[in-house]
Amino acid sequence: MKQLLIALTLLTALTLPVLGQDNQEFDLPMTVQTALKNHPSLRGMEAQVEAAQARLKQAAAGYAPKVNATLSYTLLQKDPSFTVMPFGTLVFGEKDNKQVSLTLQFPLSTGGKLEGMTRQARAGVEALESALDRQRQTVATEATIAYLNVLKARGFVKVAEDQLKALESQRNSIAKMLERGVATRIDLLRAETAVSAAQEMLTKAKNGEAVATAALANAMGLQQRIGLKVQGSVEAASPFPPHPATLEEAIAEALRARPELRQVGANRQAAEAGVQVARSGQKPSVGLFAQYDAERPTFMPRTGKWSAGVALTMNLSDGGTTKAEVAQARAHIAQVDAALEELRNGIVLQVTAAFLNVQSAKERLATTEKAVATAEEGVRLTQLGYQNGVNTITDFLAAQAELTKAQNDRVTALFDLRAAEAELQYAMGRQPYEAGIRGSQKGS
Repeated sequence: MKQLLIALTLLTALTLPVLGQDNQEFDLPMTVQTALKNHPSLRGMEAQVEAAQARLKQAAAGYAPKVNATLSYTLLQKDPSFTVMPFGTLVFGEKDNKQVSLTLQFPLSTGGKLEGMTRQARAGVEALESALDRQRQTVATEATIAYLNVLKARGFVKVAEDQLKALESQRNSIAKMLERGVATRIDLLRAETAVSAAQEMLTKAKNGEAVATAALANAMGLQQRIGLKVQGSVEAASPFPPHPATLEEAIAEALRARPELRQVGANRQAAEAGVQVARSGQKPSVGLFAQYDAERPTFMPRTGKWSAGVALTMNLSDGGTTKAEVAQARAHIAQVDAALEELRNGIVLQVTAAFLNVQSAKERLATTEKAVATAEEGVRLTQLGYQNGVNTITDFLAAQAELTKAQNDRVTALFDLRAAEAELQYAMGRQPYEAGIRGSQKGS
């Protein structure tokens, strides 16, 4: 029993995805590659593509000759016979009857049915491959956003650490000033309270980083069995290739590259093939057959061991069923055309929103940069003023709080810009897992 438990434990350890070995640190390219390798949604869609490819092979097999073997044994109650007056009873067989035969069938024409079914299956493969491409882009983008969220949380931690250091330094300065009699006890108490609040803020920031890291592991399709270490910083240079300079260029690229457009195009090809399949119900089918009988029932006429022929089948009247099926297939084409138009409009809207979000994020980042510079100067002046008796401790704490808020706003603006860039890449249908990431971030 103990050996069985050990074996199961080892098997589980081998089958579960691992976050890396030797304390490996994940940068953005490695994060995306890992997500594309492990995410369960991709495995599910890859299985769908394999099933579609099998359906294509199944459809193509309709052109191949079919060979059937028949082995049977029939035991009659009595020898087959009939009575003819005045000759009496005539026996024309035996009770024991064996049949061993091989039959070859080959379709010459199916009225376009086989061709249409093959076109449908081929279009189905193309549609699912396009859907898989888009799902890869989705997984890569979600992993990218989760990665950026970790960097944002890490940025909040750094801001909290800097705030705590500044407040601790000020508290220590006030304690020394109190010893010299140039500061009050109430100032020291206020500084201590501010330090405690900063420590609590740092604890929350670290917890936020841990939660963001767990979410990243999930986006990568991993079970977090060991610590996930993330490389990079929110201040690093953009990891994405430059986007088009104008909105019109971005829209044009999206309308060329988005896999959904190929998917809908393949769906239209399948719908057109569906019309061909429906029409085949009104056309004749022609096939060849040949049969070899090694053993035949004794009551069958003796016609030799070989037989061959041509069979023509045509539906003379089906009560309008075929006509209705053709109409339904044509309606499906119109439905796909409408879906294509709606998709194109949606892509234009998505790219427009993403493009404008990038521009807006750049402007907000510039604003926060100025706010940080102003707040840093405010802290410097109020600290100097407090040491000279011009400002109060309340003035300093307020200035420090404004600096902390400005720094957090800057971290958020940096994240918003990187996330907006990632969303624009996604909206344009770029392949982040092939050429969309230019390597590890600098400044990590």
